[in-house]
Amino acid sequence: MENKSLDIALRLYDIAGPIFVSLKEQLKPASPKTRSHPEVKELTFTQLRILFAIEYGKDQVGKLARSARVAQPAMSKIVDHLIRLGFARRAPHPTDRRRIELSLTPKGSTLTGRIRLKAAEKYVDAIENLSPRDRKKLLDGIAVIFQVIEETRKEII
Repeated sequence: MENKSLDIALRLYDIAGPIFVSLKEQLKPASPKTRSHPEVKELTFTQLRILFAIEYGKDQVGKLARSARVAQPAMSKIVDHLIRLGFARRAPHPTDRRRIELSLTPKGSTLTGRIRLKAAEKYVDAIENLSPRDRKKLLDGIAVIFQVIEETRKEII
């Protein structure tokens, strides 16, 4: 059973790799597709990854640093830059005065939403060519993938 689980886990990475590369290509400053995202030109791919990480629940500099495997002061500089540009903000934790939480500003949420939409558009034609049965299978599979990802996310956040 363990080998089958490992095989499935490896397949998840097989899926994630091309999606990650596709997103990275979508965000290349030289790409004509990013001209519709003038804000993207202000940010490096690492900074964009950090915006998405904040959006998905990495709400502290320490969590971001551990996740990106960088020193906390380096991550603080990245976050400071995102705050100066108006994409993210820091706020005190409501019950723990020692903690500072990160979140996206409306400008940051708008940017990540537009990037996600632009990247997703790439798959529309292929999905429309699927039979209704295959579309249902795809949706069911995506739901299971998210379930697995959420379980792992809980362990590392």
